[in-house]
Amino acid sequence: MFTGLIKKIGVVQEINSHHGDIQAVLSTDKKFVSFLSEGESLSINGVCLTVYNIKDSSFCVDISNETLDVTNLTQLCSGYEVNIETSLTLNDKLGGHLVSGHVDCIAQIIDIKPDSRSYKVGVKLENDYYSKYIVKKGSICIDGVSLTVNSEDKDCFYVNIIPHTWNNTIIKNYKIGTVVNVEIDKIALYIEKLITDNK
Repeated sequence: MFTGLIKKIGVVQEINSHHGDIQAVLSTDKKFVSFLSEGESLSINGVCLTVYNIKDSSFCVDISNETLDVTNLTQLCSGYEVNIETSLTLNDKLGGHLVSGHVDCIAQIIDIKPDSRSYKVGVKLENDYYSKYIVKKGSICIDGVSLTVNSEDKDCFYVNIIPHTWNNTIIKNYKIGTVVNVEIDKIALYIEKLITDNK
C-alpha cells in the first residue's frame, strides 16, 4: 500500500525489452537508493513494481505485458521522469489516502490553467466506466499522486495542484494530451461490491 505522497522523481536510464515485457533501469538520489532493499515494492507513476539490482544511484524494475496494457508505462524511454514512492509502513503517517498501486485506467490531460500560485488541471478518462467513482471532494490518484477532485462532469474532472506538488512531482511536465495513470479510491469499489453482493 502507498499514500500518494511522492518521495522522489526518478529518471529512466535504460529500457530493455524481453519478449514483450520490459526491464526499466531508473536512477535517482543516492541517499534515497541507499535505503532500498532487494524485492521491496515501489510505486512508479502509481504502479506497484518490485525493485532489484540496486546499485549506487540506480535500480531495476520489471514491467509485465499486463501492466503495459493498462498503464502509461508504455511511454517510458531514456530520460523520461517518473514519480517514486516507497510503500507504506505501520509507523508512517497517512498523509494522502490509501493507494494500492493497481491502476484502474489511463486518462488524458485536457486543460492546465494557472490559478493564483496553483494550477487547475483537467483530466479526461479513457474509460468512462470509472466516471461513476469520481466524486467532488473525493480522493483520486494520478501518476501516483494523491489529489482531491475539485469538480467532475461525466468522464472529465479537475484537480488543483498546489506549488509543493507542482514542484516535486512530474505534474510540472504535463502538457495537453499527456497520458496519465488513474487509480480511483478503492473504498468506492469495496462499497459497491458489498451493496451489489447483498442485493
